[in-house]
Amino acid sequence: MLVKSAAVVALLSLISISSNASEKSICGVDDRVPSTDTKVARALDSRTGSGGCTVTMIGRTCAISAGHCKSVLKIAEFNTPMSDRRGRIQHPGVEDVYEIDQESIVYKNGGVGNDYAVMKVLPNNVTGAYAGDVQGNYNVTFDRPAKGELIRITGYGLDNNDNDRNLAQQTHTGEIMSTTSRSGNSTMTHVADTMGGNSGSSILKESTSEIVAIHTHGGCSSRGGSNSSTLIADHQILKDAITACLATEPQD
Repeated sequence: MLVKSAAVVALLSLISISSNASEKSICGVDDRVPSTDTKVARALDSRTGSGGCTVTMIGRTCAISAGHCKSVLKIAEFNTPMSDRRGRIQHPGVEDVYEIDQESIVYKNGGVGNDYAVMKVLPNNVTGAYAGDVQGNYNVTFDRPAKGELIRITGYGLDNNDNDRNLAQQTHTGEIMSTTSRSGNSTMTHVADTMGGNSGSSILKESTSEIVAIHTHGGCSSRGGSNSSTLIADHQILKDAITACLATEPQD
C-alpha cells in the first residue's frame, strides 16, 4: 500500500464531495483500499439510509464519531457488503445493525479541532448482544502523538472511481503533519486519504492501534495541504465525555 508522507507532492486535484457538512479530500491519488474492520461501523439516519458518516466502537456500548454527523447518528451498521454496480450501498444482516441511544449522545459541531460525538450503541434488537462484545472495540489513548508518526483511517467515504467501493468500508495510512491546541480547539492534521462519509472515522496510531483523533475535515489539493481531525489528547471536554461513557459500561 502506498503511504502518503510529508514529502509527497500531490499528483492531481480532485473536487471533493460533501457529506453532512465538512468536505473531505484525497491527498494526490486515491490510495484507499477495501477493508473489513468489524470495529468500524457506517452511521445512517435510518435502517434504509443511503449514506452518512463513520462510527467506531471504543467499548461494549461506547462509540465515537464527529459532531457534525449528529443528524445521521441513528443507526450503526457493521460488516457491511460492498456497494452494487451503481454505487448504491448494501445493508448487512439484521444481526449487524444496531440503534444508537439518542439520549446518550454528547457532541460538539464547533469546526476544526472542536468537532466530536460520544455515544452509546444499544443492544441488537434481534440477538440482544452488545456491539462491542460482538464486533470488538479499539482503545483510546490520551497520549499526544508526534508529527511524522503513521496513522490509519478506516471509514465509509464516497468513491468516484469504483462504484462497488462507494460508501463501502475502505482504509488508508498517512503521516501526521501537525498537532496544535488553542482556544478550546485541539487539531491534528494528516495526509491519509478521505472523502465525504469518512467524517467521524477514528484515527489510529498505526504502531499501537490506539485511537488518537477523530477525522472531521478535508484540506488536501494538488498543491499539497492536509486533512484535519479533532485531537483527543488536548481536548479536555472530549476526554471527559469518553471517560464518562466508559465508566458507565454494563458489567454483566
